[in-house]
Amino acid sequence: MLGVRSRTALAVLAKGPGRWVTGPGTPAPQAVQENVVYEQPLNERVRTFLRLECLFTGAYAHVDGPSPWESRMVLGHLLDILAICGRTDLKTEVMKELERQTALLEALRHNPEVDRGRLVALLEQLEDLVDGLHAMTGQPGQALRGEELLNAVRQRSSIPGGTCHFDLPGLHHWLHRPAKERSEQLRRWLAQLEPVRQAIAVLLRLIRQSARPVRQRAPGGFFQQALDPNAPTQLLRVTLPASSPCYAEISAGRHRFTVRFLRPGPEGRPVQVEEDVDFLLACCTL
Repeated sequence: MLGVRSRTALAVLAKGPGRWVTGPGTPAPQAVQENVVYEQPLNERVRTFLRLECLFTGAYAHVDGPSPWESRMVLGHLLDILAICGRTDLKTEVMKELERQTALLEALRHNPEVDRGRLVALLEQLEDLVDGLHAMTGQPGQALRGEELLNAVRQRSSIPGGTCHFDLPGLHHWLHRPAKERSEQLRRWLAQLEPVRQAIAVLLRLIRQSARPVRQRAPGGFFQQALDPNAPTQLLRVTLPASSPCYAEISAGRHRFTVRFLRPGPEGRPVQVEEDVDFLLACCTL
């Protein structure tokens, strides 16, 4: 008999069109326009992955921007990524998660309900990601810690306005280099962290796809549900229409989680809505 996590993995790779995409992916434009997804991680590992995903997305969104202010934004994201990589044994954590997912999926090799082609492609992708992390020397971005410009910006970033042109003339000079030159330099720096970005992207996609959204209703804007102790949830996802006047605030403990639906009230302070709210809920356990 399949365990809870194996059944969840099976849901990801069950036969049928469009259940798994092996390449890097982003939400379809229609989904982005029509829905907003609110996520709540339930462990420190997924919390770190989501923060890094946010930072990488922000960096690549502006890396080719022509404005010096966009280059400043990418530098800030890059330094935040390096800070996260520096204070945790991130490479080991990512590799452990890749190996755990590989073990779960390997158990499905002979299951007739699994699309074998997708499973083999996914296992090969996970193996390549582990190899890419193994090939990194030391902590992710180790070589970047010797970059003089990055170090100068990091040292001054804790001071409000500390990266002003008169504080860092070297940065001021770099920001006035041609946009193409700045972009190429930023991409070279980000490329040193690419094995981490790719691994986290695949792991989060696996986790997100491991649960089908279920329609729920929050009476008076409040919803509560117990967590299954036999299947520790990694990530909660609440989906609302982009046109909804409210947003979801999720809080979770060891045994249950709650969702409150809020809207801006007087003077902009959030207040809980009084009407019932229909939403989609996914409890991702893979």
